[in-house]
Amino acid sequence: MRISIALPSGRLLKDTKAFLEEVGIKVKEPDSRELISSLDSYTFYFPRVFDVPVYVENGVDLGICGSDIVLERKNEVYVPVDLPFGKCRMSLIVPKGKKISPEKMEGFKIATKYPEITQDFFLEKGIKVKILKLNGAVELAAKVGIADAIVDIVDTGNTLRANDLEEVYKIMDISAVLLVNRITQKTKFDFVNNLITKIRKIK
Repeated sequence: MRISIALPSGRLLKDTKAFLEEVGIKVKEPDSRELISSLDSYTFYFPRVFDVPVYVENGVDLGICGSDIVLERKNEVYVPVDLPFGKCRMSLIVPKGKKISPEKMEGFKIATKYPEITQDFFLEKGIKVKILKLNGAVELAAKVGIADAIVDIVDTGNTLRANDLEEVYKIMDISAVLLVNRITQKTKFDFVNNLITKIRKIK
């Protein structure tokens, strides 16, 4: 039985690789510019982290990415377990000295890489905001004033301090998660079940 796994390229890869080896899956990183590798009965794919849920929804057996990406992309995948790494939080952030509660942000422009999560957050509170979708460096939007606030991932908080920004509200905690293709969940049930059991023991 072959198992295909979509792994996040970028900063999560090192921790993902170490964790999978703990549960008995040795990962082979691809050569230079290649995006696929194989080892034993596993095939590994290395898409951009934001695309991992798309691969798993459309036929790759398993994937690992941040819970933020699963919530943002809203793909049809099974997420059985959080993983013990990739811990950070998603927060609402404003320029330093302009602290304000989310409830008072009616009409604000909010810059983010996460428009779906941001929209859902403000809709739940009954607040209308304008969302500016950016693909990176969202801190800049608040710094130059094209946005009143931003929604972004916070890890150490160093980037915020360096850009004179501060958190006003934690929207959610985030960690890496295991994704399982809905068909794989049924057709390779024993493998998936054993893997989840091993992961829970390590957690």
